[in-house]
Order: sequence, then structure tokens, then C-alpha cells
Amino acid sequence: MEATQVKTENKVAESIQQLFKNSDNIRIPAYQRAYSWGDKQCLQFLDDLLEQRGKKYYLGQFLFEKDGNTFFIIDGQQRLTTTILFLSAVAKIQNARGINTDSIRETYLTDIFKTIDDDQVIFKKVTQKHLVSAIDDTETISQKRIIEAFNFFETELNKLDNDNLQDIQKTLENAVISTFFITDKVEATQVFEYQNNRGKELSRFEVIKAYLMHQVYIHSTDFNQANNDIAEIQSIISKTYRYIEAVEGYFTENELLDNYCNLFYNINGTIEAIKERLTKEENKVGWIKLFFENFVELSHSAKSIVSNKSQSEITNLFFVGNEANWKLVLLTLFYKGEVSGDTFKRILKLLEVLCFKLKLGDYRTDYLPHYSKRYFNPKDNYTIDNLYQEIKDAANNGFKWYWNDKDYFKNIIPNYFDNEKYHYNRNTIKFVLWQYENSLRLKNRSGALLDKDLYNSYTIEHIKPQNPTNEEYTEDFKKNFLQLAGNLALLTQSQNSKFGNKSFEKKSELFQDTALSSYTEIREKKQWTETEITERHKRISDFAKQYFDTTDL
Repeated sequence: MEATQVKTENKVAESIQQLFKNSDNIRIPAYQRAYSWGDKQCLQFLDDLLEQRGKKYYLGQFLFEKDGNTFFIIDGQQRLTTTILFLSAVAKIQNARGINTDSIRETYLTDIFKTIDDDQVIFKKVTQKHLVSAIDDTETISQKRIIEAFNFFETELNKLDNDNLQDIQKTLENAVISTFFITDKVEATQVFEYQNNRGKELSRFEVIKAYLMHQVYIHSTDFNQANNDIAEIQSIISKTYRYIEAVEGYFTENELLDNYCNLFYNINGTIEAIKERLTKEENKVGWIKLFFENFVELSHSAKSIVSNKSQSEITNLFFVGNEANWKLVLLTLFYKGEVSGDTFKRILKLLEVLCFKLKLGDYRTDYLPHYSKRYFNPKDNYTIDNLYQEIKDAANNGFKWYWNDKDYFKNIIPNYFDNEKYHYNRNTIKFVLWQYENSLRLKNRSGALLDKDLYNSYTIEHIKPQNPTNEEYTEDFKKNFLQLAGNLALLTQSQNSKFGNKSFEKKSELFQDTALSSYTEIREKKQWTETEITERHKRISDFAKQYFDTTDL
């Protein structure tokens, strides 16, 4: 099949305006990912329109699958969704300025175009009624993005006068598009493969999805059964995308795919590995269906993990980082349902200790995937207690026997605080200071800080400045005190810019306005010398040694 022939014979429209005037229903298939554009893409969309205003503007290619009077958009849904949001913002502004908007409303702001079911209520409310909910009221990340995109366009377009606003509206409505449709799923999967083989930028899962769906047709003897299998797969993929969206910021799509393929098939999550694996299967269609069924189940396990992020033991792992693949351990535990009791909680804490120790050394080996796969394999007599014991041994001694030569790995945390004088490593000390803050909040009964976005907003500030403008440090102070944990504090990035290299006297005033419990021990001091730094360093050091101690685990 040649794509050029398909385009010629099955052309839908040559402009955005024609597309909407010639169509009865434009829908996004359930298996497609939700709206994913952020500020960067919306700004580029706006900049392109502003740059091309008054000239022919090419908005790209759109691919549809035609079913009766309905066009299901296979390629181009992000641009089409953004187009409606853009034109809706134009209509809202023109309305406020007393300009007639009937043409926009009747052509675009109707039910001709609908987004995925999960987001349609919010999408319609925003685009057709201009009722913009607070982002906190949204149920999905894509709903939040829909609102953010609309608000962005409204803000930016409001800066244009009426003539320029009308010009940019016409530029978009008259934008040249290449459109074609296909009428059966075999052809749809062929076109997907054709596009991908020409370097079209798809995610790894999208590439695998297109390839495997096409293979269903190739290896099926009954066309109707193949269509039923594809419909079933599409429904599963729809759920998978919803779960992937629900864990955004905690698991990436590629992380889930790689961990899934590693756990279930002992392969990488790449199209090459999938193709090679499929060649070994006798019942290829059965394997393909099972591939998607298992992936949606593991994606649901990821959603369950994120749903339980109010448990500090889980959130602390997201804070500490991925020096070892603890995510695969958790996915396996949640998949098998063994997520309660002391052994489970001990495993979580041991993983946190292990990952922090790995932060302090340049270690590359990771046996957690091996432990996870043994625990996952029903044929291997390897229980959660075996998993716990292996992780405890790793947390105490490391993955290789020689890591703990002369108790080095066992004592890596005390050595770090007692013997090293340079702790200004944001990747490491930030986690310690965060947990130190939480320990103080626990004593004050003010509640632990468990928000990942909040954690990400904090950086590290020197209490006694690194480069003072009105003081000269001794070499001894610079070498032994300036970079100690006792001279470091958590600050939001916006606060950090205010603090700069101000003296302690000036900084102590700014510390009065900060809300963290750990600032109390700074605010109460009238000066900040070697003595105060040493005292605070000992408090942080004693806390860390106790916090990461595995004796009772």
C-alpha cells in the first residue's frame, strides 16, 4: 500500500474550516492517549500562528479511520484538540468585546468534535460554555492540561487588538492540512507502521502497540475474529493509558514498559525485543492479547502504589531517588497483593536505606530486578520473607561482597557525616534535611511533608553564605565548616533568590518568614559561627544515623 494513493483517494478536507464543515462526527478512539500538551507546545502553536499571520499556514497531516459517518482520529488529535481550545479562547475574548462569535460557535464549538470520554465533560464545559473549573477540581492530568491550555491562550490572545485577533483566527481556520481516511483496521495498522518506518516520532509503547495490532491481522485466519480481538485490545489499551496518566510524575510510560517486559518476559521494552520474542511464540495472537492484558494489570499496580502515596514509607522512596530499581520491587509486591504487615513495611524502609547508601557511593550493580523476578516467578520457591532477607542483606552490606570490605558499606552513612566535610550535594543532603524537618514536625505534631511537588520546589541554601560580601573567611572555616550539613538549610527556589550571599544577620530576618520547623534552631541564634554550625551538624548527624539504622528492621 502506498500512502500517497490513500491520500488522493480518501481526502477529507484541505483546511481546518473545511474539515469541520464537511464532518458529522470527529472522535478520539478510546485507546488513544489523553490530551498531553503543556505550555511549551501551546506557546509553539501560538508563535507559529503569529509568525505566519497573513500567509499560508500548514498545520500538518491528519489521519482518520472512517466508520459510517464518524471519523476516528488516529494521528493529529493533540493539534486538533488544541485548535478547538484556541478558537474557543478567541470566541470568549471576542464575546467580551461585543464581537459576534456565531460563526466560530456554530462551526467549531459543537459536539462535532469530542475528546476521550474521561475528559469530555470538562472539555465541553471549557470550550462551549467557557466555564473554567479550578484546576484542583480536575480528576485527571489531561483535564488539568485542557484548562491550562485554554487559560494560556485566553491570556496571550487578550493582548492582541481586534484586527490582529481576527487575523490570527483566519490564519488558523484557513490553515492548510493534509487529510486522509482509511476504512478498515488492517489498513489503519499498515499506515501506522508506514508512518513509524519513516521516522514518525511515537512513544515506544505506541510503536509496539501499532506493530502488535497489525500482527493480529497478519496471523488471524478469521477476519471477524481479528476485528473482535482488536476491539478487545483497544479497550484494554484505553484503560492502560488512563493508568499511565494517573501515575504521571511518579512512573514514566517507559519505566512501566521496561519494568513490565523485564518482569514478565526478561526482555527490554523495545520494539526489537518484542519482535524477537513474538517470533518464538506458536500462538502469536494469544500472546499479543496476553501482552496487553498483563501490561494493564501491572499499570494498575502502579496506580495503586501512587494511590497509597500518603504512606510515608512509599513517598520517601519517591523522594530518595532511583539509584536501585525499587520501583520494580513495589510493582511486584502490589501485583501479587502482599502489601500489608510488618514484612512489607520493613522492605520499604530497607529499600530507602539501600538507595540512600547507593547515593553516597559510585555503585553500578543492582540486584533488585533479580530478586523481584524470583519473587514474581510462581515456580521459584521464593517468598516475601526471602525477598525481605535479600534486601536487608543488600541494605547492610551492598550487592557485592567486596563493597563491605572493612565494614565500609555498613558504615557509609556515619562516615559521611563524621569524616567528610563537604555535604553541599543537593541530590544527597536535601533528602536528609527533608527527613530531619519531618522528624521535628513529628515532635511538634504538625504533620509530615509528603508532597512530591513541594519536595521538588525546595533547594539548598548556605546559612553562612558561600561568598560573603563583607566578611573574609579563614582557610580552616572554608575547609571544615562552610560546607557541613550544619550550615545548610532547605529553601524554596524563590526564597533562595532573596537570600543570595547576604550575611547571617540579614538572613536571620528572612528566616523569620519561613515556615519549616527546622528554622527555629536557626532563628533563635544571634550569631552563626563554627560553634553553632558544629552543634547543628551534630543534631542532623545523630538524626541521620538513627534514621538509617537497620538494627530493628
